[in-house]
Amino acid sequence: MDLSLLKTFVLLAEERSVTRVAQRLHRTQPAISLQLNRLEQLVGRPIFESDLRRPRLTAQGETLLTYARRLLDLHDEARAHLLSDAVSGRVVLGCPDLYAAFLLPRTLARFQAAYPAVEVTVRCTLSRQVAQAMEEGDIDVALATRMPDVHPRIPSITLLRRERLVWLGAEGGSAHRRDPMPIAMLPEGNLYRDHALAALDRAGIAWRIACVSESIAGLQAMALADAAVIVLAQSVDVAGLRQLGRADGLPPMPDVDLMLWQRQPGRSSAADHLASHIARDLGERVGSGPDAPDAV
Repeated sequence: MDLSLLKTFVLLAEERSVTRVAQRLHRTQPAISLQLNRLEQLVGRPIFESDLRRPRLTAQGETLLTYARRLLDLHDEARAHLLSDAVSGRVVLGCPDLYAAFLLPRTLARFQAAYPAVEVTVRCTLSRQVAQAMEEGDIDVALATRMPDVHPRIPSITLLRRERLVWLGAEGGSAHRRDPMPIAMLPEGNLYRDHALAALDRAGIAWRIACVSESIAGLQAMALADAAVIVLAQSVDVAGLRQLGRADGLPPMPDVDLMLWQRQPGRSSAADHLASHIARDLGERVGSGPDAPDAV
């Protein structure tokens, strides 16, 4: 099977939107539909339900998805391994705890398998501290959230994608109905926190800080115990938690920008390859270079 068809299939299974897949692959929506039709012809079975406006996998599609991911991973691993002997060194990757826990594990595992001679050190801290550490030369590559009041002085800034923020609470829980509503937040200086408190104030919803934690694990624990409501990116899936919205009396939340920074592109092949892996796995490159949106 054509790997390009499998890539489109996997993206649609993950994004659940033909429009977003077309944007990421820089193709038209009809072209995406034609690719999927061709893949179904090769497979000989329907892999999506008939309505692609709300893509849902069939049983055969679920089976194919497992194999497609393995084939794409094997292709990337084989290609990278042919180049890996020439790539070595040490890379320091900076990111908030949320991204380390939910967005980077698969990417880092694939990168380490492809480049075993590269030593990757992950430094987890708030995005503001990541920005400062990068400017001081302590971090080579970073994954961060754009904040309007911080302007890191680095040459390579790439907007990967936009993430919708959502309220999360325990399944069957009642924390969101309490007055004042208990919330668990990261420390001051975090954009998720700023957006959450501003949204509650605009909606006239009374709130209290029930927990301040520097780690996502602490926030999860509070939400799972139905002791607080938390705010995370929509792409984060935590078993035992459900999204809360207007039907639950909570206001909508804005999008945030997921950014990739590189301190000295071209100077370290190890850092260049790690940045490339992150960009490929985590989203569409919709802007890069020194004039791209500033990020933290």
